[in-house]
Amino acid sequence: MSNVNPVAALARSVEAHVREAWAERPGGALRLAAAGFATAAGVRNLLYDSGILASRQAPVPIVSVGGLTVGGSGKTPITADIAARLSAAGIPTAVVTHGFVDEMDAHRKLSPECRVYGGADRLRLATMAAEEGARLVILDSGFQHRRLHRDLDILTVDERTLGLRLAHLPAGPYREGLESLARADMVVRVRRDLPESDGQREAISSGPAAGRSLADRLAELPGSPPFVAARIRPGSAVAANEAARGVPDPTPALAVAGIMWPEVFFAQAKMATASVRESVALADHARFGNALADSLRKRAGESGIICTLKDAMKLVRAVGDDVPVWYLSEEVEWERADATPIPVRAALALVSMQALHSDREGPS
Repeated sequence: MSNVNPVAALARSVEAHVREAWAERPGGALRLAAAGFATAAGVRNLLYDSGILASRQAPVPIVSVGGLTVGGSGKTPITADIAARLSAAGIPTAVVTHGFVDEMDAHRKLSPECRVYGGADRLRLATMAAEEGARLVILDSGFQHRRLHRDLDILTVDERTLGLRLAHLPAGPYREGLESLARADMVVRVRRDLPESDGQREAISSGPAAGRSLADRLAELPGSPPFVAARIRPGSAVAANEAARGVPDPTPALAVAGIMWPEVFFAQAKMATASVRESVALADHARFGNALADSLRKRAGESGIICTLKDAMKLVRAVGDDVPVWYLSEEVEWERADATPIPVRAALALVSMQALHSDREGPS
């Protein structure tokens, strides 16, 4: 009997075929579905823009870090970097996410000074965070969550994804069209370090040049929000369990990724360690059940596994210390590394304005 979960296998297969379809001209069914999705998204935005649907104000400033596309735009590392810098500046900061356990655990790891909340009702969670001492709340993946008023809307666009087909889901990766850039207060152009030559280079490099060109044109349009660049670099392999902590020189043979663009991670993993011989792509936010954990143990052997931070949070719970597990760290390098990044300065200004407003109002 096969030990492969058929539902998980089907999800991985469907997701892989959808990503492949995004690089080609979609068929009629996908185009029809995309037209319906675009119409629904447009109507919803119109209702908010006209005031028919109202955004609710939280007790503290809200900073949203979101994207136009599904996955891969750098929202989580950008959110974590801003949150960590605000905490280091002495600002009690909370991070609010969708509620995926892997995302919440990743933020707790990346920004240990911040409280992390997760769930569908972002307004309730932001209010709770304020009641528990937060002076500012950051929404991870909040651009489409318009029910909660944002004081600073930061939009991340990955140059590689920006170079793909400009089509709405499911014909392309877009939740909203490029016209929605006008709703942002600031756009972060995300660039990722990729290998100069690699077997997967063709698959992962088709977008960046076209994406950079498009981003340049968008930044020059009249009325466009300010653009700032950030590079996300792969760092070192970090031990995720006790079995890995006892290994002085990591040589993982297996790379595992349950993210939207696994091929980018696999290329970066090979940049960090040349020992990787095999890779396993999983569905985004995949669960590590017993069957999958047993399969990964056998394929990795004593050499171990390297994965993303989000996957490490779940993988370690699944495999324990039977096999060494490392995650590939990421470093965010802003356009002007010698100064406080512009998004952080803007967030600090919001906190200062809130404090000034509170001082003027005086005690209730």
